[in-house]
Amino acid sequence: MMSSLAATAASATLATYLAGVSITAIDLTALDKTSGLWSGIGSKQALVCELHQLETCISQLPFSARNQLPSELKKFNQLLGQRGAMVLPLRHARIAGVVITDFQNVPIQQTINWGVGHFSLPLKQQSQLTYWHELGHLHAIDALGRQGQTITSPYQHEWLADLYLHWRIARETQSLELAWQQYHRRNLAVMADSEFMSHWSVPVLAQVFELYSVEQLNQFPRFDLFWADISPKLRLHDRDTLDEFSSLIQRTFGAGTVQPLPGYMYWRKPALGRYLEPTLIEVMGQSAAHQWLSSQQMSADNL
Repeated sequence: MMSSLAATAASATLATYLAGVSITAIDLTALDKTSGLWSGIGSKQALVCELHQLETCISQLPFSARNQLPSELKKFNQLLGQRGAMVLPLRHARIAGVVITDFQNVPIQQTINWGVGHFSLPLKQQSQLTYWHELGHLHAIDALGRQGQTITSPYQHEWLADLYLHWRIARETQSLELAWQQYHRRNLAVMADSEFMSHWSVPVLAQVFELYSVEQLNQFPRFDLFWADISPKLRLHDRDTLDEFSSLIQRTFGAGTVQPLPGYMYWRKPALGRYLEPTLIEVMGQSAAHQWLSSQQMSADNL
């Protein structure tokens, strides 16, 4: 995650995480328990540091990169907060940025509790997905930069990082199972708290599922090549539309909301239903999910 330079909560220590992931899978170019590790970002490198080894780790950076970071170590703790990782992009000829990790609290499930019940989604390999998402922020900067573009908002940063994650999952696992997990996780998070609209990449991820199979994603050896192919095809919601989705989600799943709201934001309901349907089927079962969507006028019949 990259909001106020901070990132998505994740899991376990980096050493524990790396023990279960092959060097090929995370694309390491160097690894040392005290000096961190390096990962390629286009023609540049990203330095990955554990928080408790941060001082030693970032000492490897050239001064021209180090002087872009906070001078006091406690500032990193403040930026990271209770999250598990954050990314700090740098303006440098050779260093793309720094990823700082503190994987103490591993999320093992994503939960939602609203008027119809309590539901949870078990999360698999969350440390690895978080790591790839953080690298995705830097790969997105690189990919857009190759087209002479820049990232213009924190929300765009987040869905681009998830777009990279989707591509990386397909490349590394030859499956979209974990990509669906990320899709469901983003939906459940925003259903539980509308503040997570800042990370609601579902409108973009839904299009990737429609446009590309695993085999097609594997035809792109680099993310920038995938971005060049998909970017003209993406249909992106404007800010007003996202605000309407946010309002509808809050009114539908917010605390104390149990009754259907048939007239509220009716013009957004079918589209929201399409985004939520795979996730609701995953956690509720197909029959219950379709029944609930119909009661909320969010089913395909309401188009």
